[in-house]
Order: sequence, then structure tokens, then C-alpha cells
Amino acid sequence: MSANAQYTQGLEDETYLLNDSSAVQVGRDKTNIRAIENTTSLSTDYVRPLQSGRLELGAKMRVRRLPVDNTISPGNQSIIYPDLGTFSDWGENLYAGYINYLLEKEKYDIEAGLRAEQTNVFYDVDPANGYYPENDKYDYFELFPSVRLTYKIKDNNKFSIFYNRRIDRPGEPELRVFPKYDDPELLKVGNPYLRPQFTDAFELAHKYSWEGGSFFTAVYHRMIQDQYMRIFSFDDSNPDYDIVNRIYQNTGSATNTGVELLASQDILNTWKVSGNFNWFSNQINAYQGILLFPFERTFTIQESTANAWTGKITSGLELPKNFTIQLTCVYYSKKNVPQGEELARSSIDFGLKKAFWSKKAELTLSASDIFNKFGIRQRVTNEGFSALYENYFETQIFRLGFRYKL
Repeated sequence: MSANAQYTQGLEDETYLLNDSSAVQVGRDKTNIRAIENTTSLSTDYVRPLQSGRLELGAKMRVRRLPVDNTISPGNQSIIYPDLGTFSDWGENLYAGYINYLLEKEKYDIEAGLRAEQTNVFYDVDPANGYYPENDKYDYFELFPSVRLTYKIKDNNKFSIFYNRRIDRPGEPELRVFPKYDDPELLKVGNPYLRPQFTDAFELAHKYSWEGGSFFTAVYHRMIQDQYMRIFSFDDSNPDYDIVNRIYQNTGSATNTGVELLASQDILNTWKVSGNFNWFSNQINAYQGILLFPFERTFTIQESTANAWTGKITSGLELPKNFTIQLTCVYYSKKNVPQGEELARSSIDFGLKKAFWSKKAELTLSASDIFNKFGIRQRVTNEGFSALYENYFETQIFRLGFRYKL
């Protein structure tokens, strides 16, 4: 039996100073968004070993609150949308319980589980907001089953069949009614009426192991309902200034079918190489919805199917005097997304670790995305515009760390 209680607080304080010079205007605007996220979680877990397996039980409660203050200082010929209001308040209460049973036999394993969740969500908007006239409030009760059957030809040769259902919930940033003016021409804004997306995943897998290595193969199929992502839509309400809105929306259903290969091998006692390759067919179904910001208009998702793949190779080498080096290469091919395609991207990561003082102390140096090529880039086309969106979300990071064990 174990129990855990945790409270965390996060602060987001972003100010955007707009210095806009164009053929039609010279504008100076200032916006500030201040959000304090408070999360409290309580959980308890119980594990009971059995003669041929184990039984797991657990419960969790999580309470999240995120009030947001929005301050606008409009300048001359301001491009900032009016009537946004000055505050919003978002909250989520989650109550969950689960049971999981594992039966282990000489020739097979059976693992089955069920998680039940009751979630209550509210989103209160400043009455001065002219785009979303009603506060949003809803709750849902959902069951999330999972089953895995494993057949053991030998200890090192296994087949398994797997199914599970999961949920991806939009957080406050995806729901936020206030635009982020870091890029006013490709303006990012949330949607307070967004709903969660659900995924059903099926997998057939085989794993073969040998001394110093293993090979894993899986064929999978995923069905996604109420998928949500940003939609690009042209705003022609201002005849003097072109703005493309990027608004989170539920975009209907999609499927993902593919094959995944994973392999690892010890080349030497001090050198290990591993890699994985994932090929999949991504199908996005046709869908039509309604955008409410900054005015009501329809959007359309065209049906599309495209093949894509990802690859990753990791090499780890232990050197004399307690040095360890790791090099990782990652590549994602281009793939289809609603309204366009996400372009290919790659990353090379490097890590160095040195242990000393009888391995009580450790010094680490790491570099991710050394050549800054892993940012997301999307090429989108819609009525009246085309856009190349680039998001370098701190993929290139260098870290130096030190750890000491007392």
C-alpha cells in the first residue's frame, strides 16, 4: 500500500510588445497574459502478490485551477481584437479508480485492467467577451479498459495481443480565449468549447531475445475520435490587415495503421546500439465544423491519406575512468495534417556523463537538437491564403548538471 499527495504551482507571465510597420499603418500595441496554475493531487495504490501474478488497485483525485488575467494597452490603429475581456477562470476535477489483474503461467500471461474516471470541467469567461457569450461547463464518466494476452513459445520468444482505450484532454492553453500575440499575422488562440479526444489502440506484437540483444515487431491500428488540433482560417473582417487565425478545434475522426520495429544489440561489453523504425499510414476523415472567433464561419477538413515513417538510432559507449557517451539520431518524414502537411524534421542529440568519488557524484553534459532542425514546420493551404508555419519550441537545449548522493 502506498499513498501520495502533491501540490504544484506554475506561473506563466507573457508580455508582447508589438512594433508594427506596414503600408497602411504604424502601430504600437502591448498585451500581457498572466496565468497561475494550481494542481493538487491525491492518490493511493495497493499491490497484492499472488501465487501466479498480482492484483493492483488504486484511486486518484486531481483538482486543477487556472485563472488568467489579460491586460491590453492598444496603440494607434491597433490590430488587437476588441471585446476580449480581462479575465477567465478554468477548472477541472478528476476522480479515478482502477483495477488491474495479472496472471502469469509458464506458457502464457493474461493482463486485464479497467480504469473509471469521472471528470467535471468548467470555463468561465469575462461577460465583456463578445465572442463566446456563454460559459462552458460539462462532465463525463468514462471507462478505459485494457487487455494484453501473451503466448510464450520460449522464455526468449513471445507473441502478444494488446488493446487499450485512452483519453487526451485539452488543457487551459488549448482552451484559452485570449490570443497570443507573438505572431499577430498567424494568430494563435484557444477554444473554450473544446472537448477531449479518445483513442482505441490494437496491437499484435512479437519479441525475440538473445544474449546481448533483442528484436521487437508490432503491427498496430489506432482509431481516434474527436481529434483536436489547430485550424488555420483567414479573417477578412479587417480590409486593411490580413490575419490568419490558428484556432484549436475538434476535427472529427482519424485512423493510424502501421508497423514498428525495435532492435538492440551489445556490440562490445562497453558499447550498445539500439534503434527503432516506425512506418504508418495516416488517414484523416472529412469533417466540417464551425469557428466562433472572431466571427462565426465554417471550416472544412478534406479527407487525406498518406504514408510516413520515423526512425531513431542510439549508441552508448562506456569509456575508461567512468566516462559514458551517448549519441542519438532521430528523423521524422513529412506527414499529412488537416489542411496540409507537416514537413520532415531531424535531430542529433549528444550526452556525456562522468562519475567520480566512488560513483557518489555525477557530472553530466547534454545537448539536444544540436543543429536546430527538429522544430515543427507545417505548410498549410486554405481559401484565400497559404502559410508556412514554423515552431522552434526550445528543441535546441544545452544542459550541464551535477548530482551527489549522500
